[in-house]
Amino acid sequence: MEPNLNCNVQECGAQLTGQAVVTVCSHAICLQCAKGNGFGDQPPYTCPVCRQPLSAAEVCEQQLYPSEEWKSVALCGLGPTVVMECAGRALSFWSYQMANQISWQIRKNSNLKDYCGELQGEIQNIWAQANQRITSLTTKMKGMEREEYELRRKCEELRLALEDRTKELSQSRELYSKLKHRVLLNQTQDIAPGIARSQTPVNAGAALDASRGHTPSQPPRPGIPVAARAGVSNYFPASPRYSKTQPSSNERSEWNKPAFSHRRCCLP
Repeated sequence: MEPNLNCNVQECGAQLTGQAVVTVCSHAICLQCAKGNGFGDQPPYTCPVCRQPLSAAEVCEQQLYPSEEWKSVALCGLGPTVVMECAGRALSFWSYQMANQISWQIRKNSNLKDYCGELQGEIQNIWAQANQRITSLTTKMKGMEREEYELRRKCEELRLALEDRTKELSQSRELYSKLKHRVLLNQTQDIAPGIARSQTPVNAGAALDASRGHTPSQPPRPGIPVAARAGVSNYFPASPRYSKTQPSSNERSEWNKPAFSHRRCCLP
């Protein structure tokens, strides 16, 4: 299969599959580039590849894949010399286009190699930086692991010390409770005999009276004899001022004297 031609404009390089504009300077241009460079206007034209001025006869719009009918009548009536000359120039145009495509591919390949070399250099730099970063991070991670181990060891030591201090505190509290209970018990035992001694005479006297059948008597009021308190219901009579009859002088002198009983009073 024959290769296709490409547009000779360097900025385009599109593949030519249908129609193309060919010039006498052996350049093939796609229709879009031809219209963009003024080939649709009035001549003269300028080749966009080599910047050569062209007339209308030096520019032709060509069918790259002509029909069988066109092939049957295109060279009919021409002599063998003209036909061979046309064929020779057509072959020269084709070989020139193939050489241009090969050189263009070589340049493109060279540019791609240069670009790949630059990318490879950048990749190597990135790889070296990444390896250096990995090495530094690995070293840092090992240091952090050692630090973590030391911190865990210290935490374990602190935990064990805290357990020991907690046990000591619990024992101290228990010992303090026992000592406090013992001191309070001793104080209670020291106070109880004194209280018992202070309460013994009163209780003993009451028990002795109860055993003899006597009831404890109330202490007498000060200034009032017991006999008088037992024989007289009211020591102070009503005031003469409030009596219905006026008392005599003798009665006035005798009204406040207590009436003692003729019985013999036995003072306790």
